[in-house]
Amino acid sequence: MKKVFSIVAMLAVGLMLSASAVSAHVPIEGIESGTLFQWPAGQEPMLDGDLSEWDIVPDDYYVPFDSHFEYYLGLGLENDESNLSFRTVAGWSAGTNRLYFMMERFDNYWDRNGVGAVAAGDDSWEIMIDADHGGDRHFALPDDFEDADERQRNQGRFAQNAHHCWPDMPDANRAVGWKWFFNSNSTWHEDAPWGDYGFQLDGAVNSGEVTARIEVMTAVWDDFHWIGPDDSIEHTLTEGNTIGLGWVVHDTDSDEEDNGGASDGGWGINPNIQMWFDCVNCSDFLLAPIDPRVDFSSIPTAVEEDSWARIKAAYIQQ
Repeated sequence: MKKVFSIVAMLAVGLMLSASAVSAHVPIEGIESGTLFQWPAGQEPMLDGDLSEWDIVPDDYYVPFDSHFEYYLGLGLENDESNLSFRTVAGWSAGTNRLYFMMERFDNYWDRNGVGAVAAGDDSWEIMIDADHGGDRHFALPDDFEDADERQRNQGRFAQNAHHCWPDMPDANRAVGWKWFFNSNSTWHEDAPWGDYGFQLDGAVNSGEVTARIEVMTAVWDDFHWIGPDDSIEHTLTEGNTIGLGWVVHDTDSDEEDNGGASDGGWGINPNIQMWFDCVNCSDFLLAPIDPRVDFSSIPTAVEEDSWARIKAAYIQQ
C-alpha cells in the first residue's frame, strides 16, 4: 500500500529533517515510509478493546497483512488468510509521551495455554522499540558481560523487546503476564502509567476461530533499568523525529490445525528476523504531526482519572 500524495506532502518537511539525522533501517514491503499517527492531547485511545476510535485513522498509516513476511514456515509473502489475517497501525501522543498500537486479528485458533517453547509459547504480538533510532541491541548474550548483574542491567537497556499475550496467565511456563519482557527481570514495565492495554476476543481461547481486538500503550526509554522507573531515563517523543520499530505476529496453532502442518508461524513487519535481537533490523517510523485531513470531533476528550481504570481484558464469548 503506497502512501497517497496528501500524506507525503504533509510529512515532507519532517522527512527531510529526520533524513539527515538518521540512517535507514529495513524497509517494509509495499510501504513508502512507516508513519506514526499523532493523537491530540486528551484524545488518545481509551484502551478498552473497542477499536471504533481508530476508524478516524487514514488507511495510509496502516501496515497491511500482505506487507508482513513469514519466517518460520518459509511462506515469505505467500499467506493464507483463512488461517491468519490482521490489520495493524501505530500512533503516538505528545500529550502523554506514549506510543499506541492497534491490531484487529482473525485467527483460526487462538492459542493461550501457557506452554510452548517458541517465542512466548502462545499466540503473541512481539514488539521491538528503538526510541532514539540508534540501532541498539536489546538482548545481551552470556559472553557480553562477565558479571551477571551487569548483563541483566543491559537487557533491554537502550532498546526494548516484549511479547504481548492475552489473557494474563500467572501459571504459564513462559509469558506469564500480558507483556512478557523475556530477557529482563523487570516486574513494573507493564503497569500503568508505563504500560496498559485493551483486549476483546470474539470466540473462545484454544477452540476454533476468533477475532481479537487489541490496543497497547507503552512508554519508551533511552535507558531502561529493570529495577524501576526512577532508575530509568524516559525518551521524549518529538514530532518530526524518526524511531525504529519492529514487530512479529506469532501464530502458535495446535498440532491438529494447519500452518502447513507445523505449529509455529511468525509474520514480521520486514523480512529480517534478526530484529528480535537488535534494532538495526527494525524499520523506520516517522512521528507525524496532527493530520489536517482528520476530524477529531468524534473522539471524546479523555478524563484522566478514568483513563487508567480500564478493565484489563474483556471477553465476548460466542
